[in-house]
Amino acid sequence: MSRTYESRREFLDVVIDPFDARMSAPLVPVVRGLYADGDWVIVLFDAAATARDGRPYRNTYTWYLRLDGGAIVEAVAFFDTLEFADLWHRVAPA
Repeated sequence: MSRTYESRREFLDVVIDPFDARMSAPLVPVVRGLYADGDWVIVLFDAAATARDGRPYRNTYTWYLRLDGGAIVEAVAFFDTLEFADLWHRVAPA
């Protein structure tokens, strides 16, 4: 999953939609911090859900978002890749 995506649509198609298809319910984020510096906003959050195999998925994320005119024009995301990879390989998408 660690790579550059050329568009929002590509990111949704390659990561978000297949991720959501592995869950029995939507991921629920809990924001721990929100920081802004110039045109960058940083969001630190935890998120949890139950996978389709009945096991919990929990992860901590940091998203760096660059804004222009109120729209996100660039995003960089960090998360626990071991937790994510475990889910990705353990649960087939619906």
